[in-house]
Amino acid sequence: MKKLMVAAVSAAVFAAFADEPKPAAPDAGAQSEAEEAEAEEDEAPLIWGFGSTGIYSGYQLYGDLLNSEPTWQTYAEGNINLPWEIGSVGVGIWLNTDLTDKRNGQYGKWFNEQDYNIHFDHTFWFDDDRVWGLGYRTEVVWYYYPHHRGHNPSTQWAKGRRGHYQSSVSTMTTMDWNHYFELKNPFVTPYFKWVHEYHENKANLFLGGLKKTIGIADDVTVTPTWELVWRSHRYNWCFPTAGWSELHGSGMASSRLGFDISWQFAEHLSLFAKVYWCHIIDHDLRHACETGSGNDYGQYKDFAWGGVGLAWNF
Repeated sequence: MKKLMVAAVSAAVFAAFADEPKPAAPDAGAQSEAEEAEAEEDEAPLIWGFGSTGIYSGYQLYGDLLNSEPTWQTYAEGNINLPWEIGSVGVGIWLNTDLTDKRNGQYGKWFNEQDYNIHFDHTFWFDDDRVWGLGYRTEVVWYYYPHHRGHNPSTQWAKGRRGHYQSSVSTMTTMDWNHYFELKNPFVTPYFKWVHEYHENKANLFLGGLKKTIGIADDVTVTPTWELVWRSHRYNWCFPTAGWSELHGSGMASSRLGFDISWQFAEHLSLFAKVYWCHIIDHDLRHACETGSGNDYGQYKDFAWGGVGLAWNF
């Protein structure tokens, strides 16, 4: 989770209009030392990163519920700043563990999904004060299911010891190339993401939304978010269909509305909580939910989702 910061606007206004005598100008040597110290303080670190770990009410993805029972999810990434303010490059890993046996027969349970990514970030600033800018991130993601993944039609199925059908092989089934844009500004932040799945279905998913981080107390912020998800007719594996290979028409798939709360209780640590209301929009997907043809997925048209956890940065 990225570290949230709130500007103290009232203090800045007071300082600008305070009627106080100006201090005498420092000599050249003292001024040089002060500028050097300020430059060192403002210099971005060479290596930086962040992450989070939390317990969630279910496995929610793009406004759909892949598992309606509790999960434990963790993400961590590390980055290196490139010279000449080109941007940064880094690697990340996301882990999921189902805390119940609902999907154990097909996915396993402990650390049943491991998603690895390599990424590049850059912000195009529009002003010298770096208040307005366009943030851009591109990443390639590899989704790995160490126990089993039944997406490959050629996969051979075998009877498992627990009485469930399991695949005889482990597969790295899905790979995405993602592009994320965010318009940084002091007001409401619009964002947009393009997900291109190029391994299984060669499909596309687009999402966009609005968010705003608001300081409500010392070191406590809340971020309301509203988001819409649109998918192409091939991008259907994470939505409730009669099967992953069944194609439906493209269209607006789902929406999310909710908020995140963060409490920065230490320099590099914070606690968070999030609550969202998710809604399936597409008529075919809602019908699949109603008829229970969502295979191993949650089959919920409308649901509340959330979680609590710990975040860190360095």
